[in-house]
Amino acid sequence: MLRSKGARLAWVYVGVCLIASAPAFANPLSGELRSLLQTHPDIQSAEKSMGSTREEVNKLRAEYLPTVVFNADMGHQTLDNPSLRASNTAPYTRARQTASLTVTQNLFNGFSTTSGVRIAQLNSEVAKLSLEGTRQNILLEGIRAYITVQRQKRLIDLSFSNEDNIQFQLNLEDERVQRGAGIAVDVLQAKSRLQIAKERRVSFEGALEDAISRYVKVFDHAPDLDAMADPPAPIELIPPELERAVEMALTFNPAISNSASSVAVARETKRRTTSEYYPSVDLVGKWSFDKNVDSTLGVKRDYQFLLQASWDLFTGLSTQASETQAAFDLGASMDRENLASRNVVEQTRISWQALLTARKRVELLENAVSIASEVFDARQKLREAGKETVINVLDSENEIFNARINFVQASYDEQLAIYQLLLAMGQLTSELMELG
Repeated sequence: MLRSKGARLAWVYVGVCLIASAPAFANPLSGELRSLLQTHPDIQSAEKSMGSTREEVNKLRAEYLPTVVFNADMGHQTLDNPSLRASNTAPYTRARQTASLTVTQNLFNGFSTTSGVRIAQLNSEVAKLSLEGTRQNILLEGIRAYITVQRQKRLIDLSFSNEDNIQFQLNLEDERVQRGAGIAVDVLQAKSRLQIAKERRVSFEGALEDAISRYVKVFDHAPDLDAMADPPAPIELIPPELERAVEMALTFNPAISNSASSVAVARETKRRTTSEYYPSVDLVGKWSFDKNVDSTLGVKRDYQFLLQASWDLFTGLSTQASETQAAFDLGASMDRENLASRNVVEQTRISWQALLTARKRVELLENAVSIASEVFDARQKLREAGKETVINVLDSENEIFNARINFVQASYDEQLAIYQLLLAMGQLTSELMELG
């Protein structure tokens, strides 16, 4: 007789346990994700961009400090001018030397430096938030690639199990024909179903190869199929209510914080444009040394300590245009912030519903597997008693297989929905994922 119902149900519940939680001693996904956070090009690029914005802050802070400029020259100078020619004096050449040291300290520039530093700091914060968003997106990409490979492995295992069952049924029908108790058409029916089962398994194998290709693209190496295990989904991080999930998303999602920082940048940029209405005031100290320069013979020393002011009284209305432009940019940033909030809420609600749908499907399909197994057992007994056709037995066997396939698909969909919801909530972080 074909495998008993108890054995089949035991296989199903083992599959449920494998999908629901991984053993404590094997969770290679964590190691893969740790390596991914350190080596993925998108993350490395975002880290370098953040480093660049930090140096921009340092560069603009330099404007608070004085500038020191030293100039010098030395060489021969030939003089021939109208005064010499009028006095019938021949041109002459002398060795000249000059040196100067200028120290300039800006005292006031309409708060342009202060705003510039503040803008650079905000841009650095935007880069930091962008890095966090990139890290979370890459984590989800890695998790999806890992789980997709696992999904295809399970489906291939199911396909081989289905082929074994159909082959067993084929052998039974062939034995009946050999004993004169069966008909050849039943054997052909079983062979036809076996070919269909093999075709489906080949399709899953092709999908596994595609999943491996995506895995290599994400992790930059092929997966160790034997070492892979179903990761335990961090269901404890999911809040009990949708409203709480939306609230967390609006608080922690990097896209929200990024948009808010971009608004602050635009606001500070608008403020900086007003600095053009003010004068620039510098404190300047200068020392100079001249020897035999031009028509002055001997050494000349100058010492200057000045308060210099520069004020653009009219710039062709460019300042007003810059201020108006900055106001439009600020309004656009605020609109983008509003849109980002809507997108995050939408993403959270869709992810929440996807999780609920997957959970309901898992529950229903688990029952469907049990019912299909009972139907198959009943039809198998009727077949052995000569009261059922082989086509109906094969159909009931196929129903078990389809239910198992759908159950595995829904189980992995539930896992991915959990991680997708965590991403929307801004909770897919290395700290909460315990990646160190």
